[in-house]
Amino acid sequence: MSDSTPINTAEMTREQLEATANDLGVKFQSNIGDDTLRSRIDEALGTPNPTGSATKPANEQPKGSAQQTKPAKRKIIVATHDQDKQPVQVFVNGRSYIIERGKEVVVPVSVVEVLRNAVQDVYDPKTMKKSHVMAYPYQDLGEA
Repeated sequence: MSDSTPINTAEMTREQLEATANDLGVKFQSNIGDDTLRSRIDEALGTPNPTGSATKPANEQPKGSAQQTKPAKRKIIVATHDQDKQPVQVFVNGRSYIIERGKEVVVPVSVVEVLRNAVQDVYDPKTMKKSHVMAYPYQDLGEA
C-alpha cells in the first residue's frame, strides 16, 4: 500500500479488516463488530469514515455503560422481628442480597423497591377485615 492510495474499509472482508487493524496496531477483541472495527481503522488512519456512520469520540461511553447507568444506592435498616431472626434475602435480576436485620446496610434502589412491594394480607380475627402490611418493614435513611 502506498501513502497516496486511500484505504477503503467499506469494501474489506472481515479477514482484511483484522489484518489491517493488526498492521496499524489497532487493538480489538475477536467479538468486535465489523462496523466498529472499520471505524477504529479509519480513526487510526486519520481518514473520515467512508461508510457514513457517525463515530463516537474516544472518551464517550456507550449507552448502558456502568458510568452512565450507575445505580443509586440507599441506606436502609430492616426492622428486627421477635419471631423471625433470619436475615432478609432479596433477589433482583439474578443477584442475591442478604440483609441483616437491625443493621444499617447500603443497597441498590432496586432492592428497596422489592422490599417496598413485599406486602402481606393480614386479617382482623374479629371483623375479618383485610389489611396490607409490609412483609419486611424497613427504615430508609437516604442516599448512600
